[in-house]
Amino acid sequence: MWEDPFPVKPDTNEYQALSFLVTHREYGFTPDVIAEQTEISESSASNTMERLFEKELVERSDGAYYVDPDRADKLKYRLESLDSAVQFFESAPSDDAYTKEGWEDELPSIDTTEN
Repeated sequence: MWEDPFPVKPDTNEYQALSFLVTHREYGFTPDVIAEQTEISESSASNTMERLFEKELVERSDGAYYVDPDRADKLKYRLESLDSAVQFFESAPSDDAYTKEGWEDELPSIDTTEN
């Protein structure tokens, strides 16, 4: 189906379109309708859907794109995992000493022979 890592990144048109299709898995939608229902511009929607189709994440029939019902739950879980990872990194403290350049220079030596 797809290789790890998951071929869709958060905060992208592909992510928005795939999330929309997974949420509305019982229907197929044209790129124009997907653009209307998401924050994807109409000019980008067709290219976005073509990329998702090429990555074998969505199916296509008569110009409408949809999620294969047999894969919808797996796609839903993968998208939820991406959401969790984003939330985890967004909630990480930014004042952590390890996020500062040169933090390792501030540590005392563990070499007991140094004095």
